[in-house]
Amino acid sequence: MAFGPAELMRETTDVFAGYTIERLLGRGGMGSVYLARHPRLPRRTAMKLLNRELFFDKEIRARFEREADLVAQLEHPNIVTVYDRGVEDDQLWISMRYIDGADAASLPDPVDPARAVHIVTETAAALDFAHSRGVLHRDVKPANILIESVHGAERVYLTDFGIARLHDDNAAKLTQTGSFTATLAFASPEQLTGVALDGRADQYSLACTLFRLLTGATPFDAPNPVSVIQGHLQQPPPRASALRPDLSPAMDAVLARAMAKRREHRYATCAEFAAAAAQALTAPVAAPRFPVHQAPAPAAYRPSCPPPQQWQAAPRQAPRKKPEKSVAEAYLGPKRTSRWQGSVMGWLSLIALFVAVGWVIVAALSG
Repeated sequence: MAFGPAELMRETTDVFAGYTIERLLGRGGMGSVYLARHPRLPRRTAMKLLNRELFFDKEIRARFEREADLVAQLEHPNIVTVYDRGVEDDQLWISMRYIDGADAASLPDPVDPARAVHIVTETAAALDFAHSRGVLHRDVKPANILIESVHGAERVYLTDFGIARLHDDNAAKLTQTGSFTATLAFASPEQLTGVALDGRADQYSLACTLFRLLTGATPFDAPNPVSVIQGHLQQPPPRASALRPDLSPAMDAVLARAMAKRREHRYATCAEFAAAAAQALTAPVAAPRFPVHQAPAPAAYRPSCPPPQQWQAAPRQAPRKKPEKSVAEAYLGPKRTSRWQGSVMGWLSLIALFVAVGWVIVAALSG
């Protein structure tokens, strides 16, 4: 399978649309992204090129062209800036700001809770800004969140608005059945059922993203797509604290609300969701659900199966010696009594001896 520019740009001195190609940054389903030098300005950019074999697909081409037009309207510190776009040798390209970092999907699992919430908070600001301009992202996931270290501080950027759409546009033909493009593991129920979308669909995906960062797993992880879809549509959101006990029940509640099946039950904005997640960081962690109790004393233990050997020995040995010694002393004691008193005491002692021995035997058998 051809990958378009890959065959043409084997050397770092290759030039495309006036930009000098330095290296390949990555590939996606629609195209490749290269690190390139601007032809006139002293800066490096990220160039996204549509795969050559897809150039003549009108639907994909329209989606790709809209990406630059949509993002060009979104000047925000947490959204990757678009510099330029064009067509070169039957290939569409977009020049974007180069983020010298990594995407959130590449972070070691699991991510520190405070860092995960920071990433989601920055992304939420980008999403709410886009929503206020009538733009939905529709594919929020860790791989589309870029992280860069700037003077020791971590900056977060949302990228890849390739399948974004305007609230009021007439682009239904770009999202017909059979051309679903959002990543399934992070897709909202509305996207899966084909109903009209609003910003709360992006919030659902952002909540799935936070769950993934906190636990290292997606909310409805399953080996087949049908089970994943069923999870999004029918199953309650799982508890992140079940996978990570240092998370609070408050965080579970925040995620459950943001991933509610009915969007009217979610937060009003992505920023409200992120603020609730930040507050949940300070909530107390639940005590263990199954605390370890001290074992009860052997005499009070009544199991359905024989107790351990060390519990059987004590009640069998101690009662036998003490009753036998006390009975012998009463029967053979030095105190002198009359014959009648002695006979009575003798019989009573024998009876007591039999009772004591019987008690020991019963205790041994039942213990």
